[in-house]
Order: sequence, then C-alpha cells, then structure tokens
Amino acid sequence: MKVPIAVVSLILIAIAAAASAAPAPSPAASPPPRPLSQWQRRQLEMFRDSAPADEYFGKMKMSYLGMNNTFRDAAISSGDHTTNPGIANRVAFAEDALEAWAKKYPHDPQLARTYFLATVVERKIWLKPNQERAWIYLNRLVQLFPTTYFGKLLATDLKIGFTEHYYALPEPCPTAPPTPPPVDEGIDAFFVPPPLGPLPDAPTPAPTPLPSVTPVALATGLSVVVLPQPCVSTAPSTGKASAGN
Repeated sequence: MKVPIAVVSLILIAIAAAASAAPAPSPAASPPPRPLSQWQRRQLEMFRDSAPADEYFGKMKMSYLGMNNTFRDAAISSGDHTTNPGIANRVAFAEDALEAWAKKYPHDPQLARTYFLATVVERKIWLKPNQERAWIYLNRLVQLFPTTYFGKLLATDLKIGFTEHYYALPEPCPTAPPTPPPVDEGIDAFFVPPPLGPLPDAPTPAPTPLPSVTPVALATGLSVVVLPQPCVSTAPSTGKASAGN
C-alpha cells in the first residue's frame, strides 16, 4: 500500500518540530586554568620589574650592557689597584647611569650582575669615594638579590670582612731651621777650642717607624687602611724660567 505524499510530509514536519523542541546539548565545560608554577611566577615578576632593552640611563645614555662593559674593562685596566683619574672618570659615568637605572627599576634582576661588576672595579680604585661606593654596592647586592649567584658570592666576602684602601692627603714637608747669624770675626776667630774627650756610651736611637697601615675597624665587617703619601714641599721655587726661543 502506498502512503500518500501528504502523510509523509506531515510525518517529516512532526519529526523536525520535535527535534527543534528538544534541548540542545550543553557544550563541554572548559577545564580551569592550571596554577602557575613557582618558576613561572618568578619569571612574570622579573619581566614586570625589568627595564626595556632599548632604554638608556644617565648623562651618557648608557644601556645596562654598556655599564657592564665599562666596569669590566676598567677592572682589567686597573690591574691590582690604581688611582688613575682617567679610569676613575670612566667609571663615574657608568656609576651615574647605574644610579638612574636603580632608581627607576630597583628590582630589575639584571642589576645583580652590574652591582657585582661595579663592586669589583670600585675595590681596585684606591680613592676614598670609590672605596665607599664599593661598600654601598656590595651591601645593595646582598640585600636586594640574596638568592642570585652574585649575591651569594659577595655575601661570603661580606662575612670575611671588607677593607677599604685609599691614600691619605699629602702633608707639607718640614721646613729647614733658620740659618744662624754670621760669627763676628774678631779675636775669637783665631781661637781653636781643645778637642773634646770621648763621650759616654749612649743608647743608639731607634729608627723612626713608618706610618702604621694596620686596618682600623669602622663597622661590622668593614675596616679601613689609610696609606701614607710622601710630603709635599711648600718652599717657593728659586729656579728662573728660561726664555723661549
């Protein structure tokens, strides 16, 4: 028996209506985001605290790589120690940039390496301001970045003790005693005194000791050695300048 087309159409319409009336299946709920690991959280904090790579600081507009290179090269040029003003001036430009950087991004993780390089070269420049800055940079590194390799390295030095070295200001040389007045050439000029007898035994005078360079404690973990310098003559020059050709 054939089913009329009209009946088939009614059946299809009913099926479509029932399908549209049925509730749509709910989409599967997305899983909650996984919590960040400690390393990932640390990386996000470092990224937030870091200065942009193309930002420059100080009067000379130096990048952190420029500061590192300046401190590293100056440390090599200083040898064991130095008072060369040329080296001290180059380091001063990097110091200015470092202070501007640290003021704007005090927790930038790249500061740890730069503080370390700055401390190394400042300790080699035996001038009082540089020695004092070495002590400041050392303490900043240990306090702000204690878990870094550089912080741990200098923390060991801090436990051993830090000694500043710089030269004292030169003092004027002692002046010669005044010239005695001339002897009156009278009859006494022809008098020859008799020779003196042997002098009694006297203790040999001890040599004058050199200035002490023993470290003097200033604070916990900090001492200083102030090195003497030769005296400076204050006598006026008696030489006459030669005339130019």
